Amino acid sequence: MENDPRIRRYRPEDGDQVRELHETAMRDAGVYVDTASDTDLERVFETYVDGDGEFLVSELDGSIVAMGGFRPVEETDYIAKIVPDLMDGAVELTRMRVDPDYQRRGYGRRIYEELEWRARLQATPQIVLDTMAKQTAARRLYEAQGFEEVHRERIEGFDDPFELLVYRKPLVDDG
Repeated sequence: MENDPRIRRYRPEDGDQVRELHETAMRDAGVYVDTASDTDLERVFETYVDGDGEFLVSELDGSIVAMGGFRPVEETDYIAKIVPDLMDGAVELTRMRVDPDYQRRGYGRRIYEELEWRARLQATPQIVLDTMAKQTAARRLYEAQGFEEVHRERIEGFDDPFELLVYRKPLVDDG
């Protein structure tokens, strides 16, 4: 039995486990929305890896226990419209999930650190992300990694309105 999970790039055969982990983690956090679009999770390789991004999984004893990815921010993306002074070439961190049975062991932090390292290798100037205000564990992780909250708004378009927070972290000195 392994003690530490192995972080590796997503493979197409990971699809079912990745979608299951997403739903499990979001339900556990009380933020799963049935009507939210998850088309990127149906086409992970095309959306992230083929699209100049990255998607990593953390595997332990044959099971995926954590995941996360990033992709370039397009000017038509919602986040591009609300992040002040968004740098060209910025990426959006997304789909950071840890299986509830494996939380608080540093797996999410390790996935994030590997993603940031890979973003830096691509000369990415800035990482942005959004999360719900009630996802306090995620917010603690991002803030501990140097992210700064830059936008907050109430989203009313769902059965259960929520507060959305947007964070960013520069990876290069823009001065």
